[in-house]
Amino acid sequence: MSTQSKKAIVIGASGLIGSELVHLLLKDTSFSKVTVFVRKTLPISNEKLNQIVLDFKQLEQYYAAFDGSVLFLCIGTTRKKTPNLDDYRAIDYGITLRAANLAKASGVEKVHLISAIGASSNSTIFYNKLKGEIEEDLIKIGFASTYIYQPSLLIGIRKESRPAELFFQKLMPFFDLLMFGSLKKYHSVSKQKLAKAMLNHHFKAKKGIHTLTFSDF
Repeated sequence: MSTQSKKAIVIGASGLIGSELVHLLLKDTSFSKVTVFVRKTLPISNEKLNQIVLDFKQLEQYYAAFDGSVLFLCIGTTRKKTPNLDDYRAIDYGITLRAANLAKASGVEKVHLISAIGASSNSTIFYNKLKGEIEEDLIKIGFASTYIYQPSLLIGIRKESRPAELFFQKLMPFFDLLMFGSLKKYHSVSKQKLAKAMLNHHFKAKKGIHTLTFSDF
């Protein structure tokens, strides 16, 4: 495969990290096509961008669109937007794993997942437990290269209002001064830094399973 024929697939392209990643992918000359699966059309015009507007309940009907060399999984919701835990799981776990299975069946060899620090299937906290289950089941799919990113607080302005998160974003620069040694993995990370890390690790193309925290970003 030539450097000009790389094709990226992004799930969660309208979110904080996904939107930044799409911006980087479209600028990168080594990618000839960027396919995004979205509920609403993104306000972007680019000849490399292929927007698949859909109801994610019908995701399997778009199997043919999972034509690419790498899959970036950036989707996620919040308890405010999705208070029902079954619905929450259907989005975070369901869409992520369904997309991953479709991509693997289509021949995609590399996958990058945004998870969270503290992810563990043994956790008693719903969010951490769910993220841990997503990680474990993604690994079972068996991509040649699996990269799992475990950020702490993400820094960036979101489209939707999250007053509590914005409050903590303003405080984090002070707390970050204390995040060294074993605590460094809890350091906040900007959307730009995390998106760039995902793209950079894609080009390293190491086989196997790689779980990354702040120091790796």
